[in-house]
Amino acid sequence: MQPTTSRTQRRRPPVEDRRMAIKALAVDDRNQLLRAVASYLKDRSPRVRETALEVARDEVLSELDDQVHSLLSDKNDFVRQRAIECLGDFHEGEAIEVPWLYPFLQHPNVLTRVETLESLLRIGDKKALPLMVESLRDDDYLVRAYAAISIAELGGKRFRKQIESAAKAEEVETAKPWFARALFLLGDQGQFQKLLEFLSSTRPTPRCTSANALADLPLSPDQLVSALAAVSHAARNSIANSDRSTTERVEEQLRERISTQQN
Repeated sequence: MQPTTSRTQRRRPPVEDRRMAIKALAVDDRNQLLRAVASYLKDRSPRVRETALEVARDEVLSELDDQVHSLLSDKNDFVRQRAIECLGDFHEGEAIEVPWLYPFLQHPNVLTRVETLESLLRIGDKKALPLMVESLRDDDYLVRAYAAISIAELGGKRFRKQIESAAKAEEVETAKPWFARALFLLGDQGQFQKLLEFLSSTRPTPRCTSANALADLPLSPDQLVSALAAVSHAARNSIANSDRSTTERVEEQLRERISTQQN
């Protein structure tokens, strides 16, 4: 039997069409945007819900806080991660306690734990610091690395010893530059030399991580000169496209910082 006209008209567009529709939403009419995104956040497709969350994040639609909060219990990992990220952006810099995020530091999904650390840092919830310290012993190196830098950037100086212990115990080279960066932020100037040494790693990822750290850290004039020399050398002796493009970009950034200081 052929479907009736009314049933055909009621048939929803495919998932990709709905996702494209979300991305094409006009942002100049906030009320209309809020209504549309709120509707898509209830879509039965997790891909559509995730895309709607991305728009809510990018446009900081904090009026949808309650609805986004409800998606923390979504069964889909990607939706849940975008909800955590979205709430981090909604409350960025508020320095409030967000205990409803704490359980996700123990979530089975690695990226969910990482996203939680990032959102806690973005919000500035210092009450979460002791729980974040526990993540230094996480089974996954990525979580351990993000925990170290998140604690440091959140001003957790009283936890420096725990980060030092975790750094000494860390066996995954990819994570080590993150610990060096964290300890540098907490006042250990000796970590600067370690970051320079990571630029000579036999793997591109530690090289990239170290270079990016040197681009962002508050370096002294002498350290900037040393960092520029080391990054320039790493750029000339790259081992992959990724570390070449990263070191070349950081080299330019360091030159600009030095030029700004001199002027």
